[in-house]
Amino acid sequence: MTESIDRRNLATKDAIDGLITGQMNRQEFVKRATFLGLSASAIGSILAAAGKASAAEGRAFAGSTVNILIAAEGDDKGVHDKIGEIKSRFGIDLKYTALPVAGLIPKANQNLAAPTSSFDAIMVLGFSVTQMVGGGGFTPLNPYLSKAPKGFDFPGDVPAGELEYVGYFDVKNQRFGGKTLYMIPGLHGGSVVLFYRKDLLDAAGLKPPTTWAAYLDAAKKLNTGGVAGNSMIAKSGDVSMFLCDWFTRFVNQPGAKLMSGSPQAKNYTPRLTSPQAVAALQHMVDCMKSASSGALSYDFTVSTNAFSAGKTAMMMIWSTIAGPVYNPATSKVANKVSVAVPPGGGKAVRGGWGMGIPKNAQNKDAAWTVITYLTSKEWEQYQTLKYQTDPTRNSTFFNPKLDKALPYLPVAGKVFQKAQILEIANIPETFELITAAAEEFSAALSGSSSAAEAAKKANDRWIGVLKKGGHLK
Repeated sequence: MTESIDRRNLATKDAIDGLITGQMNRQEFVKRATFLGLSASAIGSILAAAGKASAAEGRAFAGSTVNILIAAEGDDKGVHDKIGEIKSRFGIDLKYTALPVAGLIPKANQNLAAPTSSFDAIMVLGFSVTQMVGGGGFTPLNPYLSKAPKGFDFPGDVPAGELEYVGYFDVKNQRFGGKTLYMIPGLHGGSVVLFYRKDLLDAAGLKPPTTWAAYLDAAKKLNTGGVAGNSMIAKSGDVSMFLCDWFTRFVNQPGAKLMSGSPQAKNYTPRLTSPQAVAALQHMVDCMKSASSGALSYDFTVSTNAFSAGKTAMMMIWSTIAGPVYNPATSKVANKVSVAVPPGGGKAVRGGWGMGIPKNAQNKDAAWTVITYLTSKEWEQYQTLKYQTDPTRNSTFFNPKLDKALPYLPVAGKVFQKAQILEIANIPETFELITAAAEEFSAALSGSSSAAEAAKKANDRWIGVLKKGGHLK
């Protein structure tokens, strides 16, 4: 009899240990404890005590499974690396789905519209915030901030502009900012900077260009010896053609204004035929003469690969995409590259992502634990150093240790702090408009249309989209 009791006590202890360590979830513990003959009150007391012990150790949700949807833009690598860490530290089984933007957006929208989301947390691209968060699909996070771990340093460590863009949103008035937090900025940011071959500029007696005229002059002079003077994202319909190359040239001109009016007043009118808009496209056309013969098919990956192979002297590109040119394992020019803020004023489009919890998610509290880890200083600095992605936090951009290894970081941080939210990001048709412009602009880049004609066609297409969406009468 005594031996039987001892065995039961040992089995009970094992079950309690399994509950606390996360090897056994609460449902499994209840079944096991009931089988062992524990009363309902005893089981309840054990669950409460185990919950307090787990919470004290950051393991309040040990035994839970959290499913997340993230971008396949380098983020998945660091997430994959830390699955074991998340399990051992929090007791949470993390499962992730990583998709490129073209696949992530419809997947996210499908889950937000479902009775229950398959994902407990979703990465939201800034250009999709109005559609997804503005559509009422996400959980307000203000109540969760009091549960943030020690040292999370939020919001103080994140640039105010990024908090407005992929953090807070005013659903009632359909605009960025406000007082309701729906996302924590991360898992990566989105600066556009000028990458250049410092050895080639030095040999040509050139300094990093600070004006667009100087950029074009440098591209012409550097276009020699089998090296293209510059490259662009010139593939027809590629959204980064518009965002990286065209918008950076556009926004750094005095008086540049993309839209007039507002969607609320239904007079939201594009200004793609303005002198600044046409001049930005014409500059790209002029730069194509000093680009490689295959540049018309370049997306940001191909452009980066060509630069890493030593085939390009300059390029304007997302730092989270081109950061690996500093990796000596994959880049022939790792010790020959440098970066500068965009010519003309150092401004660029505001990019980046936020991580939020769908309203119809199943494991919201456990998802918050995962979000605070994957947007923490600890994870971001690991991810940035190992995979050369673009961070979100100031403490990563301006970090002496990281900056020594990855000199693009402080430059990207300066651009990130003053980046401008794309005006058309405040309506759901953002990507439709960007794609239309990139399709029309490609005609000018290929020489089959003038810059003015291509800008006019893009402007006309925007007017059609805006009228159809009810933003323009």
